[in-house]
Amino acid sequence: MKFLGKWNERRGVERLIRNGVGVKESRWALAPSNFDGESRPLAGHILAWVKEAMGDMRRPNGIDHVAVALACRDEHGNVVCSNSLGVMRPGAFYSQEGADRIAAFLDDVEAVAPQRRKEIVGAVLCLGDVAYALQSARAA
Repeated sequence: MKFLGKWNERRGVERLIRNGVGVKESRWALAPSNFDGESRPLAGHILAWVKEAMGDMRRPNGIDHVAVALACRDEHGNVVCSNSLGVMRPGAFYSQEGADRIAAFLDDVEAVAPQRRKEIVGAVLCLGDVAYALQSARAA
């Protein structure tokens, strides 16, 4: 993306993200029953949250991409499994692609010992919100 090209702008983007601009987070507690042969209800909850997180993002100049990351943590908060779904267009989460990527992450979580998987945490970065804030800062 063109707006990320210059060093000062990159530093500005990093600062905005660290300050939470465009970042939405959530968590889901895990019970052993979450993976009793079927983790798809959890996948549905995560997918619904991603859609909700994207719902109010700004889209300046057509920038509507999101970066989605998911992690499974143990009872001490240590990450035992993680995956970045990459930078995607919102439409991917309204097609099978988004659901498939979330399901693949949950398949990886199933490989983690049950006593080590206590919660799933998710983060969505709305790049349009970051671009809007960067443009606003430039205009000021």
